[in-house]
Amino acid sequence: MNSKVIRVQPAASCPLCGAAGKPLYTGLKDFSYDAPGEWNFRGCPENNCGMVWLDPAPVPEDLGLAYQGYYTHHQPEPGASLVRDFIWGVWLGYLVWRFGYPAKLVKPWQRWLAPLALLHPGGRAELEAAAMHLPAPAGPARVVDVGCGSGVLLARMKQLGWEVEGTDVDAGGVAATRARGIRCSEGELRAQPFPENHFDAVHSAHVLEHVPDPLALLRECFRILKPGGTFVCLTPNVAGWGQNYFGQSWLCLDPPRHLNLFTQPALRRAVEAAGFKITRLETTIRTAWVYGALSYCIRKSGRAKMSELNRPLNLLKGVGYQLRQRAALRAESNAGDELLVIATKI
Repeated sequence: MNSKVIRVQPAASCPLCGAAGKPLYTGLKDFSYDAPGEWNFRGCPENNCGMVWLDPAPVPEDLGLAYQGYYTHHQPEPGASLVRDFIWGVWLGYLVWRFGYPAKLVKPWQRWLAPLALLHPGGRAELEAAAMHLPAPAGPARVVDVGCGSGVLLARMKQLGWEVEGTDVDAGGVAATRARGIRCSEGELRAQPFPENHFDAVHSAHVLEHVPDPLALLRECFRILKPGGTFVCLTPNVAGWGQNYFGQSWLCLDPPRHLNLFTQPALRRAVEAAGFKITRLETTIRTAWVYGALSYCIRKSGRAKMSELNRPLNLLKGVGYQLRQRAALRAESNAGDELLVIATKI
């Protein structure tokens, strides 16, 4: 357990619209990694932007204390077993069909079985996230993954033919990415020497909620993206089914690592303020099985270790939750636990 105190600073107003927030949850402890302290969340009125944020929040210099033992340090690369190889082959066949990647990447049987991939409980969003929601480029193209974790996704993109690069503030994740033979820079995005208009695509999955100034991150993503390039961002949906169902036990609150949680209107406002033109904004149920399984654990015991996902009963409960959320999403477009925005630089 990390016993060092995390210093904090007040955050009484909405980081996006500046409205005075109201207390939402108080006295929460770290669900998963034993970061010290008790944490509170405030919410912005829905008639403003609906943001939810941590107040008080860790001072930026102490954020690293919340990530000791974080799961991205040891995230395994898919593969090795026959079952996983078969599933990934079918999945890859879907990506070839859906996004126009070269047919030579898959065997003929994998192309024929590609429609089976749609049976995945996470639906199209889960499948297409494996290619960062990016179609095959017409020629050589560079993609950077901002907050790349251990580089699992970048390894897949390299397999699909992209020139890949990652950044992460977590030294453990950076080391794991480099161990895969992928170039990776340590530190905040704005601290990297990337030139303006450099990348054909910029991807950021579940990073925006971790940074003290999300608008500054979005603006830096805009700066390094080429005109006509694609920006893809995923972040939890605080107005979705999960937060409404689990309340303060919802895994995606994740105190003290999640500093700012978005709604659809809030994310649209932030992305457009950074200069992007949004082409797609929706909610997904992509990893809802993880959120469901571990949120049930939090509700029961106040704890949610990633190892709980190895228990068959928790796995079944998580998949059941995901399937119910998938059904709910058909009736209510905002039901998903995750926000997906795809935008371009004009």
